[in-house]
Amino acid sequence: MSYNKQVETFVIGDLVYFTGDEVESPPLAHNVGIVTSVGAAPRATRAYNVFWLDSGTIIAVTGKHLVLAYIREI
Repeated sequence: MSYNKQVETFVIGDLVYFTGDEVESPPLAHNVGIVTSVGAAPRATRAYNVFWLDSGTIIAVTGKHLVLAYIREI
């Protein structure tokens, strides 16, 4: 599987977990957030503004550091 296939795409309103490197203080790891806007870059480098529920802040995060918090099968 290529790298681009591993990076998910998200839409506004998706509930996501942060899974990337912890560079923020406090760390975002395992925190849950809601995607509030989607950047226009290619999928592998696309940034998403995420509202983090624990802190109430909005931080731009690339898609490679996010995963869906749940998957609903229809």
